[in-house]
Amino acid sequence: MASHLIKYVLLAAIRDRMLWGVVAVSLLGVCLSIFSGSASIIEQDQFVVTYIAGGVRLLSLIGLVLFVVFYTRKSFDARDVEFLLTRPISRLSFVLSHMIAFLLLSLFAASFLALIVFVFSRTGSGLDGILLWSFGVFLEFVIVSNTAFFFSMVLSSPVSAGLSTLGFYVLARMMGGLLAIADSNDLSGTFDIHKGMSFLMQMVAIFIPRLDLLVQTNWLMYGGIALSDWLMVIVQGSVFLALIATATIIDLKRRQF
Repeated sequence: MASHLIKYVLLAAIRDRMLWGVVAVSLLGVCLSIFSGSASIIEQDQFVVTYIAGGVRLLSLIGLVLFVVFYTRKSFDARDVEFLLTRPISRLSFVLSHMIAFLLLSLFAASFLALIVFVFSRTGSGLDGILLWSFGVFLEFVIVSNTAFFFSMVLSSPVSAGLSTLGFYVLARMMGGLLAIADSNDLSGTFDIHKGMSFLMQMVAIFIPRLDLLVQTNWLMYGGIALSDWLMVIVQGSVFLALIATATIIDLKRRQF
C-alpha cells in the first residue's frame, strides 16, 4: 500500500468538507431523533436511541457514498488516475490504498455515531451490545463505501454509480425479508413467475451480504451478545470485502489507459 496515496484521499475528504458534513448531519439527526422521541408516551429513551441508530447511520452512509462516488469520478475525469498509475505504484496497491483510506473514513463516521449512541443509551443493554452494534456499523460503512468505489470505476456517471450503490444497500438491508418470502413459496410443481422470482432471489442472495444481520438494533436494546454473533459479523464482512476488492482489482487491471 502507498501511504502517500492514502494521505491524498484523506486530504481530499478534508478539502471537500466531508468529515464536517458527517458531523453536521449526525448532529441534525440527533436533534430530529430527540424531537421525534419526545412524542412517545413511554420508553422515550429507547425511541431516541432507535431513531439515532437508524437515521444518523443512514445519513452518514449517504455522505460516505456521495464522497466516494464524486471523488472517484472526478479523479478519472481529471486524469488523476492515469497520472498516479505512472508513478511507481501498482494497480493492486492503488486499489488497496483507496480501500484503506475509505476504511479510515468509515472508522471516523462509525466512531462518531457510536459515541452519540453511547451518550444517549440508557436502555441497560450493556456495553457488549453497543460494541457489537458499533463494529457492525463500521463494517457496513466499509462495505458500502468500497462498493461505491467499485461502481464508480465501472460506471462513468456519478449519478448512476450513486444510485447503484444505494440500490445495493437497500437490497442488502431487505434481503432477510425477501428470502423469507422466497422460502414461503413452494418451488415444486408447475413453474410460474412467483417461483421464478423466488429462485432468482435465492441466487442473488449468494452474492449480496445480509446487512440486516450485520447491524441489529436489538443489540442496543437488549444486549445478550454471544460469540457466534461476533463471528457472524466478522466472517460476513470479511468475505464480502474480499469479494468486492477482487472485483475492483480485476476491473482496474483490465482497463487500458
